[in-house]
Amino acid sequence: MNVLLIDGHPDLTTSTANAAIVSTYKQQADWCFHHLGTRDVVVAAEQTALLAADIVIIQFPLYWSSFPYVLKKWIDDVFTFNFAFGPNGSKLKDKKLIFSITAGAKATSYASDGFNLMPIADYQRAFEHVFRAAEMIIVDTVITFEMNADSNEGGNKEICLNLANLHAEKVMSLVTSLDK
Repeated sequence: MNVLLIDGHPDLTTSTANAAIVSTYKQQADWCFHHLGTRDVVVAAEQTALLAADIVIIQFPLYWSSFPYVLKKWIDDVFTFNFAFGPNGSKLKDKKLIFSITAGAKATSYASDGFNLMPIADYQRAFEHVFRAAEMIIVDTVITFEMNADSNEGGNKEICLNLANLHAEKVMSLVTSLDK
Protein backbone atom coordinates (compact mmCIF):
# COMPACT_ATOMS: atom_id res chain seq x y z
CA MET A 1 0.00 0.00 0.00
CA ASN A 2 1.49 3.30 -1.10
CA VAL A 3 0.73 5.94 1.56
CA LEU A 4 1.43 9.61 0.90
CA LEU A 5 1.38 11.96 3.88
CA ILE A 6 0.95 15.65 3.12
CA ASP A 7 1.95 17.54 6.25
CA GLY A 8 0.44 21.02 6.18
CA HIS A 9 2.00 22.41 9.35
CA PRO A 10 4.01 25.52 8.41
CA ASP A 11 6.78 24.93 10.99
CA LEU A 12 7.05 21.68 12.93
CA THR A 13 9.81 23.14 15.10
CA THR A 14 7.14 25.29 16.77
CA SER A 15 4.68 22.42 17.19
CA THR A 16 4.18 19.92 19.96
CA ALA A 17 1.17 17.93 18.73
CA ASN A 18 1.83 17.86 14.99
CA ALA A 19 5.57 17.26 15.46
CA ALA A 20 4.82 14.26 17.69
CA ILE A 21 2.22 12.89 15.28
CA VAL A 22 4.47 13.24 12.23
CA SER A 23 7.37 11.71 14.17
CA THR A 24 5.20 8.68 14.92
CA TYR A 25 4.07 8.45 11.30
CA LYS A 26 7.71 8.52 10.16
CA GLN A 27 8.20 5.17 11.88
CA GLN A 28 6.23 3.80 8.93
CA ALA A 29 9.23 3.28 6.67
CA ASP A 30 7.13 2.66 3.59
CA TRP A 31 5.18 5.92 3.80
CA CYS A 32 6.12 8.87 1.61
CA PHE A 33 6.31 12.22 3.46
CA HIS A 34 5.85 15.69 2.04
CA HIS A 35 6.23 18.43 4.64
CA LEU A 36 4.97 21.60 2.99
CA GLY A 37 6.42 24.10 5.43
CA THR A 38 10.09 23.51 4.62
CA ARG A 39 10.26 22.91 0.91
CA ASP A 40 9.35 24.36 -2.42
CA VAL A 41 6.41 22.67 -4.05
CA VAL A 42 7.20 21.22 -7.47
CA VAL A 43 3.76 20.79 -8.97
CA ALA A 44 4.62 17.94 -11.36
CA ALA A 45 6.33 15.99 -8.55
CA GLU A 46 3.38 16.52 -6.21
CA GLN A 47 0.93 15.38 -8.87
CA THR A 48 3.05 12.31 -9.62
CA ALA A 49 3.17 11.43 -5.92
CA LEU A 50 -0.60 11.80 -5.65
CA LEU A 51 -1.12 9.57 -8.68
CA ALA A 52 1.18 6.89 -7.22
CA ALA A 53 -0.54 6.90 -3.81
CA ASP A 54 -3.15 4.39 -2.77
CA ILE A 55 -3.97 6.40 0.36
CA VAL A 56 -3.40 10.11 0.91
CA ILE A 57 -3.27 11.50 4.44
CA ILE A 58 -3.71 15.24 4.84
CA GLN A 59 -2.23 16.19 8.24
CA PHE A 60 -2.72 19.70 9.58
CA PRO A 61 -3.52 21.80 12.61
CA LEU A 62 -6.81 23.64 12.47
CA TYR A 63 -5.98 27.35 12.17
CA TRP A 64 -8.98 29.59 12.68
CA SER A 65 -11.23 26.69 11.65
CA SER A 66 -9.40 25.99 8.40
CA PHE A 67 -6.06 24.67 7.21
CA PRO A 68 -2.79 26.63 7.30
CA TYR A 69 -1.70 28.77 4.38
CA VAL A 70 1.00 26.29 3.22
CA LEU A 71 -1.66 23.63 2.68
CA LYS A 72 -3.96 26.10 0.94
CA LYS A 73 -1.13 27.12 -1.39
CA TRP A 74 -0.31 23.46 -2.09
CA ILE A 75 -3.95 22.83 -3.01
CA ASP A 76 -4.07 25.93 -5.21
CA ASP A 77 -0.87 24.92 -7.01
CA VAL A 78 -1.40 21.15 -7.31
CA PHE A 79 -5.17 20.68 -7.77
CA THR A 80 -5.18 22.20 -11.23
CA PHE A 81 -7.68 22.20 -14.07
CA ASN A 82 -7.40 18.99 -16.12
CA PHE A 83 -5.58 17.28 -13.26
CA ALA A 84 -7.93 17.36 -10.28
CA PHE A 85 -11.01 18.47 -12.18
CA GLY A 86 -12.16 19.56 -15.63
CA PRO A 87 -12.90 17.71 -18.85
CA ASN A 88 -9.52 15.90 -18.77
CA GLY A 89 -9.23 16.00 -15.00
CA SER A 90 -10.45 13.72 -12.24
CA LYS A 91 -7.08 11.98 -12.21
CA LEU A 92 -7.50 11.58 -8.45
CA LYS A 93 -10.90 9.95 -8.76
CA ASP A 94 -11.41 7.18 -6.20
CA LYS A 95 -8.11 7.87 -4.39
CA LYS A 96 -8.59 7.17 -0.69
CA LEU A 97 -8.11 10.16 1.59
CA ILE A 98 -7.83 10.50 5.36
CA PHE A 99 -7.88 13.85 7.11
CA SER A 100 -5.68 13.90 10.22
CA ILE A 101 -6.43 17.12 12.09
CA THR A 102 -5.41 18.65 15.38
CA ALA A 103 -7.25 21.47 17.12
CA GLY A 104 -6.19 23.39 20.19
CA ALA A 105 -9.77 24.29 21.11
CA LYS A 106 -12.29 22.12 22.91
CA ALA A 107 -14.83 20.26 20.80
CA THR A 108 -17.59 22.16 22.59
CA SER A 109 -16.30 25.44 21.17
CA TYR A 110 -17.48 24.22 17.74
CA ALA A 111 -21.19 24.93 18.14
CA SER A 112 -23.51 27.71 17.05
CA ASP A 113 -23.28 29.14 20.56
CA GLY A 114 -19.57 28.36 20.99
CA PHE A 115 -16.46 30.45 20.41
CA ASN A 116 -16.07 29.14 16.85
CA LEU A 117 -19.72 29.94 15.98
CA MET A 118 -20.45 26.76 14.00
CA PRO A 119 -20.22 23.00 14.40
CA ILE A 120 -16.97 21.47 13.14
CA ALA A 121 -18.96 19.70 10.40
CA ASP A 122 -19.75 23.10 8.84
CA TYR A 123 -16.06 24.00 8.67
CA GLN A 124 -15.21 20.52 7.49
CA ARG A 125 -17.48 20.82 4.45
CA ALA A 126 -15.46 23.85 3.35
CA PHE A 127 -12.02 22.24 3.60
CA GLU A 128 -13.26 18.97 2.09
CA HIS A 129 -14.67 20.71 -0.97
CA VAL A 130 -11.58 20.61 -3.20
CA PHE A 131 -10.99 16.92 -2.45
CA ARG A 132 -14.62 16.04 -3.12
CA ALA A 133 -14.48 18.06 -6.35
CA ALA A 134 -11.47 15.93 -7.31
CA GLU A 135 -13.69 12.88 -6.68
CA MET A 136 -11.45 11.48 -3.98
CA ILE A 137 -12.99 9.12 -1.44
CA ILE A 138 -12.84 10.62 2.04
CA VAL A 139 -12.48 7.50 4.14
CA ASP A 140 -12.46 9.25 7.50
CA THR A 141 -11.52 12.37 9.41
CA VAL A 142 -9.55 11.87 12.59
CA ILE A 143 -9.69 15.07 14.59
CA THR A 144 -8.36 15.49 18.09
CA PHE A 145 -9.32 18.53 20.13
CA GLU A 146 -7.53 20.15 23.07
CA MET A 147 -4.14 19.68 21.42
CA ASN A 148 -2.71 22.65 23.27
CA ALA A 149 0.70 22.33 24.92
CA ASP A 150 1.07 26.00 25.89
CA SER A 151 0.52 26.43 29.63
CA ASN A 152 0.09 30.20 29.04
CA GLU A 153 -3.04 29.34 27.05
CA GLY A 154 -4.38 26.75 29.49
CA GLY A 155 -2.67 23.82 27.77
CA ASN A 156 -0.67 20.93 29.14
CA LYS A 157 2.29 19.46 27.23
CA GLU A 158 2.03 15.97 28.73
CA ILE A 159 -1.68 15.70 27.95
CA CYS A 160 -1.04 17.06 24.45
CA LEU A 161 1.67 14.46 23.79
CA ASN A 162 -0.59 11.66 25.05
CA LEU A 163 -3.40 12.87 22.77
CA ALA A 164 -0.95 13.11 19.86
CA ASN A 165 0.12 9.51 20.41
CA LEU A 166 -3.50 8.30 20.51
CA HIS A 167 -4.28 10.36 17.40
CA ALA A 168 -1.38 8.87 15.42
CA GLU A 169 -2.29 5.34 16.51
CA LYS A 170 -5.86 5.85 15.35
CA VAL A 171 -4.76 7.07 11.91
CA MET A 172 -2.21 4.27 11.50
CA SER A 173 -4.83 1.71 12.52
CA LEU A 174 -7.19 3.16 9.92
CA VAL A 175 -4.50 2.86 7.25
CA THR A 176 -3.82 -0.73 8.28
CA SER A 177 -7.53 -1.56 8.00
CA LEU A 178 -7.57 -0.17 4.45
CA ASP A 179 -4.56 -2.30 3.52
CA LYS A 180 -6.54 -5.52 4.01
